[in-house]
Amino acid sequence: MKSSHRENLVRRANRFYLRYGSEVGNLCKLVEVKLNQLCIAYTLNNHLPREALEVVTRVKPQTSFIDKLERLGWPEFYYPTDIIRDLIGARVVCWFVDDCYGIEKMIEQSHGFNVDPAETEDFIAKPKPSGYRSIHLMADFTYDSVTRGEGFHELTPRTMACEIQIRTRLQDAFGQLTHDFPYKSSNSEAGARYQEMVARMAESLAEQDRAASQIRELVREAYKHEKRGGFSMDHKSEPGMSPRLPGLDPAD
Repeated sequence: MKSSHRENLVRRANRFYLRYGSEVGNLCKLVEVKLNQLCIAYTLNNHLPREALEVVTRVKPQTSFIDKLERLGWPEFYYPTDIIRDLIGARVVCWFVDDCYGIEKMIEQSHGFNVDPAETEDFIAKPKPSGYRSIHLMADFTYDSVTRGEGFHELTPRTMACEIQIRTRLQDAFGQLTHDFPYKSSNSEAGARYQEMVARMAESLAEQDRAASQIRELVREAYKHEKRGGFSMDHKSEPGMSPRLPGLDPAD
């Protein structure tokens, strides 16, 4: 591998992040909004507190993208999305395992995401050897892009891929704890001990997740009669009146 080729790819990555970084960040916020809407609907339908599902999103940092280039052997690209599909990543963290599968189904049925079933990986049902558990989805989402024409601009619908991971809070804690551990890829004796210890820890956390599932119905029963809703336009309002926001109306 010539150093000039590697340096050229690094410069290309620098230009992309400098030119399009803020736009990709806005698309990441759009994914977060779409997922939060689904989580609100899911918790309402299943009589769960809103906090039972949490959404976190991120744009892959430039340093991580360059690390990925190195692992792939420095392939040619024009946009980073030519070689990676997780430039935008999202995580839905649930209180209970049942809700990991419930929100997965809602995402698959939503109009906001087009999930590719062939790329779905269920590491909850079939954990990795390390004990890592999570559901991974690859989905395309649609957004409006401003396109320049001859003397005017117009909106053009475009799609972009994102990775969505769904896991419980305990699975999320395990993933974050072991993500960058120094013995993670080591073939040393210490590395073997590490793999054995984290696998035991993962199984212990899985047992706690199973125990937590037993209190799910108690939580649902407690929230069964809670009156909660999202923002909506009151079609009976008089012309010129502002939409009513729950909790902010003087009559509340």
